Amino acid sequence: MTTYAIGSVNGDHQALKSLLETIAFNPDKDSLWFSGNLVGGGPDSLAVLRLVKALGKKAVTVLGNAELHLLQRAAGVAETKPNDSLDDILNAPDREELLKWLRQRGLIHHDGKRNAALVHAGIPGAWSFSQALTFAYEVESALSSNKYPTFMENRRQDQTRWHAKLTGWKRLNFIANAYTLMKYCNEQGKLDFGASGAMRHQAEGLMPWYRQAERGTAHIHILFADDAGFEDQEAFPGIHPLPAVDRLTAMVLDD
Repeated sequence: MTTYAIGSVNGDHQALKSLLETIAFNPDKDSLWFSGNLVGGGPDSLAVLRLVKALGKKAVTVLGNAELHLLQRAAGVAETKPNDSLDDILNAPDREELLKWLRQRGLIHHDGKRNAALVHAGIPGAWSFSQALTFAYEVESALSSNKYPTFMENRRQDQTRWHAKLTGWKRLNFIANAYTLMKYCNEQGKLDFGASGAMRHQAEGLMPWYRQAERGTAHIHILFADDAGFEDQEAFPGIHPLPAVDRLTAMVLDD
């Protein structure tokens, strides 16, 4: 049995099918870890979602910012983004089944035997791993409840620093944004949700989230979708970006 971790698919069904053929994926003995953003700007988000959902327990999926945007659109509180392919999902006969399945996905997946965690974007340096699991559960509970449209209506990028006294929507928003949007921060851990692209293009003082000193999860292997094109991860043991820039790739976790 082999387990593969895959970066952002972004609605590209053909790329995903080609990758699974390349690695000779066999659902009878292999498993897949998806790091979020199954849907997005590609031509067939609906087919990707159906494929991954149909794999059942053979596929682990965490939520990315694209899935949260889809849920916001389903709740009627977000506008269509250019080049997305979400209308097919929202108009599909199995729409509610697919959306319910997404709402039951987590923000983090932990594999104790591998001492590894799968997320979409990253884990703030100020959090211990125990806190990371607890905080993720707060958002996961809100998403899986029947009050999730209210959470979607109150989604914002209005909190860039974590502190324990955060409450209400600001607390849930920071947690959700950290797990699905975080790429760069400053030395104090203040997140810059507007920063994107490779590190060489960032303003002075910004660094990839995993460079924070005394990071509370430094002892855990962290796999995440590298939508920014980071280039220095080899200097940071335990950091495993899953490339999605230029081509879709799979990482063998058993090697």
